Amino acid sequence: MAKVRKAGAPSLRIREFLALVHDGVADRLGADLGGMQSRQRFGYLQYYRGDPGIHYEIWVQRRTSRLELGLHFETADRERNYAAAEALSMRQPDVVAAIGPDYELEEWTAQWTRLHRSFRASTLTRELADEAATRVCDLMRGMEPLLNELGLRR
Repeated sequence: MAKVRKAGAPSLRIREFLALVHDGVADRLGADLGGMQSRQRFGYLQYYRGDPGIHYEIWVQRRTSRLELGLHFETADRERNYAAAEALSMRQPDVVAAIGPDYELEEWTAQWTRLHRSFRASTLTRELADEAATRVCDLMRGMEPLLNELGLRR
């Protein structure tokens, strides 16, 4: 992400930053969020359709000054999470065509998997919130057809 810091710009609080990201997502997808639901907790904002265990996430990592954008597979069913990652791995050229080469598919924990990328974010600004909203909407628009095609939505 290019616009991480403006000289003299104070950092927003995480809650304020994520609220701005959400406003940007709503501006881009419409008030109904394109049929998505959302939830905001502590340092992250999630968007999901149906099962909240499969969600798009914007996660502010204050301790490491990073901002992560990703598609997370965090259902209670470990096999389902790993099967989703395997399905995306088998369709890597389609994933790259849909969202670009900058996302990494990985085992995150013994239970969960994710497709993600992170950026340096030492200062949370309005510009960074707007850019994060654009990027997460691009991720949604790129991945939703593939998730549906692969039957990863229930």
